[in-house]
Amino acid sequence: MKMKRQTIWLLTMLSLVVVLSVYYVTTPDQMKTAGIMNMTSNNSLDSTPSKDTNKNDEGKETTSKEETTNEVFLKQRMEQEDKRAQLKEEFQTTIDSATASAEEKSQAFTSLKELQTLTALEADVETMIKESGYKDALVRADSNEVNVSVKSTKKHSKAAANEIIQMARSVLGEKLVIVTFQTK
Repeated sequence: MKMKRQTIWLLTMLSLVVVLSVYYVTTPDQMKTAGIMNMTSNNSLDSTPSKDTNKNDEGKETTSKEETTNEVFLKQRMEQEDKRAQLKEEFQTTIDSATASAEEKSQAFTSLKELQTLTALEADVETMIKESGYKDALVRADSNEVNVSVKSTKKHSKAAANEIIQMARSVLGEKLVIVTFQTK
Protein backbone atom coordinates (compact mmCIF):
# COMPACT_ATOMS: atom_id res chain seq x y z
CA MET A 1 0.00 0.00 0.00
CA LYS A 2 2.87 2.33 0.84
CA MET A 3 4.44 1.80 -2.59
CA LYS A 4 1.15 2.61 -4.34
CA ARG A 5 0.81 5.89 -2.45
CA GLN A 6 4.34 6.84 -3.41
CA THR A 7 3.63 5.98 -7.02
CA ILE A 8 0.43 8.02 -7.06
CA TRP A 9 2.21 10.95 -5.42
CA LEU A 10 5.05 10.74 -7.93
CA LEU A 11 2.68 10.54 -10.91
CA THR A 12 0.67 13.49 -9.58
CA MET A 13 3.79 15.59 -9.18
CA LEU A 14 5.06 14.61 -12.62
CA SER A 15 1.73 15.52 -14.21
CA LEU A 16 1.85 18.87 -12.40
CA VAL A 17 5.34 19.48 -13.79
CA VAL A 18 4.12 18.62 -17.29
CA VAL A 19 1.10 20.94 -17.01
CA LEU A 20 3.21 23.79 -15.70
CA SER A 21 5.86 23.20 -18.38
CA VAL A 22 3.24 23.34 -21.13
CA TYR A 23 1.77 26.48 -19.58
CA TYR A 24 5.23 28.08 -19.35
CA VAL A 25 6.08 27.21 -22.95
CA THR A 26 2.80 28.59 -24.31
CA THR A 27 2.85 31.92 -22.43
CA PRO A 28 4.23 35.06 -24.08
CA ASP A 29 7.80 36.09 -23.18
CA GLN A 30 6.75 39.11 -21.09
CA MET A 31 4.60 36.94 -18.83
CA LYS A 32 7.44 34.41 -18.40
CA THR A 33 9.71 37.05 -16.93
CA ALA A 34 6.99 38.29 -14.58
CA GLY A 35 6.23 34.69 -13.54
CA ILE A 36 9.87 34.04 -12.70
CA MET A 37 9.99 37.22 -10.60
CA ASN A 38 6.83 36.18 -8.74
CA MET A 39 8.20 32.70 -8.08
CA THR A 40 11.39 34.04 -6.57
CA SER A 41 9.56 36.49 -4.34
CA ASN A 42 6.93 33.94 -3.19
CA ASN A 43 9.19 31.02 -2.35
CA SER A 44 7.67 30.27 1.06
CA LEU A 45 5.94 26.96 1.73
CA ASP A 46 2.81 28.32 3.37
CA SER A 47 -0.33 26.23 3.31
CA THR A 48 -2.40 29.31 2.49
CA PRO A 49 -2.47 30.36 -1.15
CA SER A 50 -0.99 33.75 -1.90
CA LYS A 51 -3.21 36.29 -3.61
CA ASP A 52 -1.96 38.97 -5.95
CA THR A 53 -3.12 42.29 -4.54
CA ASN A 54 -3.06 45.75 -6.02
CA LYS A 55 -3.71 49.12 -4.46
CA ASN A 56 -6.31 51.26 -6.12
CA ASP A 57 -6.45 55.09 -6.04
CA GLU A 58 -7.96 55.15 -2.55
CA GLY A 59 -5.27 52.88 -1.09
CA LYS A 60 -7.59 49.85 -0.66
CA GLU A 61 -6.27 46.43 -1.60
CA THR A 62 -8.09 44.51 -4.32
CA THR A 63 -7.59 40.88 -5.29
CA SER A 64 -6.53 40.30 -8.86
CA LYS A 65 -9.31 38.54 -10.79
CA GLU A 66 -6.81 36.99 -13.16
CA GLU A 67 -4.91 35.33 -10.31
CA THR A 68 -8.17 33.97 -8.89
CA THR A 69 -9.12 32.61 -12.32
CA ASN A 70 -5.70 30.97 -12.66
CA GLU A 71 -6.13 29.34 -9.26
CA VAL A 72 -9.60 28.06 -10.19
CA PHE A 73 -8.31 26.57 -13.46
CA LEU A 74 -5.34 24.98 -11.73
CA LYS A 75 -7.54 23.56 -8.96
CA GLN A 76 -10.05 22.11 -11.44
CA ARG A 77 -7.27 20.66 -13.57
CA MET A 78 -5.59 19.04 -10.55
CA GLU A 79 -8.91 17.60 -9.30
CA GLN A 80 -9.55 16.10 -12.73
CA GLU A 81 -6.05 14.62 -12.88
CA ASP A 82 -6.43 13.17 -9.37
CA LYS A 83 -9.74 11.50 -10.26
CA ARG A 84 -8.27 10.09 -13.46
CA ALA A 85 -5.18 8.81 -11.65
CA GLN A 86 -7.40 7.07 -9.10
CA LEU A 87 -9.50 5.47 -11.84
CA LYS A 88 -6.37 4.34 -13.68
CA GLU A 89 -5.03 2.80 -10.49
CA GLU A 90 -8.31 0.94 -9.91
CA PHE A 91 -8.30 -0.40 -13.48
CA GLN A 92 -4.64 -1.39 -13.22
CA THR A 93 -5.29 -3.14 -9.89
CA THR A 94 -8.06 -5.18 -11.50
CA ILE A 95 -5.84 -6.02 -14.48
CA ASP A 96 -3.00 -7.13 -12.19
CA SER A 97 -5.27 -9.04 -9.79
CA ALA A 98 -4.82 -12.77 -9.54
CA THR A 99 -8.41 -13.26 -8.37
CA ALA A 100 -10.16 -11.28 -11.10
CA SER A 101 -11.79 -13.20 -13.92
CA ALA A 102 -10.66 -12.83 -17.52
CA GLU A 103 -13.84 -10.89 -18.31
CA GLU A 104 -13.22 -8.43 -15.45
CA LYS A 105 -9.61 -7.95 -16.55
CA SER A 106 -10.73 -7.39 -20.14
CA GLN A 107 -13.34 -4.84 -19.07
CA ALA A 108 -10.78 -3.03 -16.88
CA PHE A 109 -8.28 -2.98 -19.75
CA THR A 110 -10.89 -1.61 -22.14
CA SER A 111 -11.94 1.05 -19.62
CA LEU A 112 -8.30 2.03 -19.06
CA LYS A 113 -7.72 2.47 -22.79
CA GLU A 114 -10.95 4.49 -23.14
CA LEU A 115 -9.88 6.75 -20.28
CA GLN A 116 -6.46 7.31 -21.86
CA THR A 117 -8.06 8.07 -25.22
CA LEU A 118 -10.55 10.48 -23.63
CA THR A 119 -7.72 12.30 -21.82
CA ALA A 120 -5.80 12.69 -25.08
CA LEU A 121 -8.90 13.96 -26.93
CA GLU A 122 -9.59 16.51 -24.18
CA ALA A 123 -6.01 17.77 -24.52
CA ASP A 124 -6.52 18.08 -28.29
CA VAL A 125 -9.66 20.19 -27.81
CA GLU A 126 -7.85 22.39 -25.25
CA THR A 127 -5.03 22.94 -27.75
CA MET A 128 -7.48 23.82 -30.52
CA ILE A 129 -9.23 26.36 -28.29
CA LYS A 130 -5.95 27.96 -27.21
CA GLU A 131 -4.82 28.17 -30.83
CA SER A 132 -8.06 30.04 -31.59
CA GLY A 133 -6.82 32.94 -29.47
CA TYR A 134 -8.07 32.14 -25.97
CA LYS A 135 -5.79 32.37 -22.94
CA ASP A 136 -6.58 28.97 -21.47
CA ALA A 137 -9.13 26.19 -21.69
CA LEU A 138 -10.15 23.28 -19.53
CA VAL A 139 -12.15 20.43 -21.06
CA ARG A 140 -13.83 17.81 -18.88
CA ALA A 141 -15.70 15.08 -20.72
CA ASP A 142 -17.70 12.09 -19.58
CA SER A 143 -19.86 9.60 -21.43
CA ASN A 144 -22.59 12.04 -22.50
CA GLU A 145 -21.50 15.58 -21.60
CA VAL A 146 -18.53 17.89 -22.16
CA ASN A 147 -17.84 20.88 -19.91
CA VAL A 148 -15.55 23.49 -21.42
CA SER A 149 -14.24 26.40 -19.34
CA VAL A 150 -12.50 29.08 -21.36
CA LYS A 151 -10.39 31.93 -20.03
CA SER A 152 -10.57 34.90 -22.33
CA THR A 153 -9.56 38.53 -22.44
CA LYS A 154 -12.10 39.30 -25.14
CA LYS A 155 -15.83 39.53 -24.60
CA HIS A 156 -17.70 36.31 -25.12
CA SER A 157 -20.58 35.90 -27.54
CA LYS A 158 -22.94 33.24 -28.80
CA ALA A 159 -20.83 32.94 -31.96
CA ALA A 160 -17.67 32.30 -29.91
CA ALA A 161 -19.48 29.71 -27.79
CA ASN A 162 -20.84 28.02 -30.93
CA GLU A 163 -17.33 27.89 -32.41
CA ILE A 164 -16.03 26.18 -29.25
CA ILE A 165 -18.97 23.75 -29.25
CA GLN A 166 -18.20 22.80 -32.86
CA MET A 167 -14.51 22.27 -32.01
CA ALA A 168 -15.41 20.01 -29.09
CA ARG A 169 -17.94 18.01 -31.12
CA SER A 170 -15.51 17.56 -34.02
CA VAL A 171 -13.08 15.79 -31.68
CA LEU A 172 -15.26 14.27 -28.94
CA GLY A 173 -18.36 13.41 -30.94
CA GLU A 174 -21.98 14.51 -30.68
CA LYS A 175 -22.31 15.15 -26.97
CA LEU A 176 -23.93 17.92 -24.98
CA VAL A 177 -21.29 20.66 -24.75
CA ILE A 178 -21.51 23.29 -22.02
CA VAL A 179 -19.23 26.31 -22.48
CA THR A 180 -18.36 28.64 -19.62
CA PHE A 181 -16.39 31.84 -20.23
CA GLN A 182 -14.19 33.35 -17.57
CA THR A 183 -13.01 36.80 -18.48
CA LYS A 184 -10.02 38.61 -17.13
